[in-house]
Amino acid sequence: MSTVVRMALLMLSLMLAGCTDSTSREIHLLSGASPAELARNHLAGAVLEQQGFTVTVEEARLGQIWQRLWAGKADASLSVWLPEASAPFVERFFERLDDLGPRDGVLASEAEHWPAQDRPHILVRRSLEQDAPEAFATLMVLRWQSKDLEQIIANWQQGGDWQQAASRWLEAHPVEPNPAP
Repeated sequence: MSTVVRMALLMLSLMLAGCTDSTSREIHLLSGASPAELARNHLAGAVLEQQGFTVTVEEARLGQIWQRLWAGKADASLSVWLPEASAPFVERFFERLDDLGPRDGVLASEAEHWPAQDRPHILVRRSLEQDAPEAFATLMVLRWQSKDLEQIIANWQQGGDWQQAASRWLEAHPVEPNPAP
């Protein structure tokens, strides 16, 4: 086998090694700073962790969420307020993102900070469906009630740890695994 062919095979092996599933098993969620936004994102994170994903939840302001999702520096957020609060970002960033819609009503504590008709939506980078189809499918089917978020917030207030609060709620309210995409 010639040196050129060996080098080509070596480079192909290295490129394929970089395309393993290990990268698609890590999910980075961005959250607003309010307790309900943190509860939403940590609940999604707990469900994804049950499915074998490694999840990071990071706080960010609304404009940063749009920019970082658009740039591929994060995978999803359950804290994107639409339509009015995000109007300045939609035209600039939306072409690389998917809006999976709202999943719950608005708690009274959140309503005072956002326009009356706005709801928190799940926004994901467009390539997430291809890179991590199981995570995308999970985010598509997640649903909860405001009372669920209130329970997670109460758990957090008792223990001071969002991840633990969401996991505790999830243990008491199991979520069915979603079918393969």
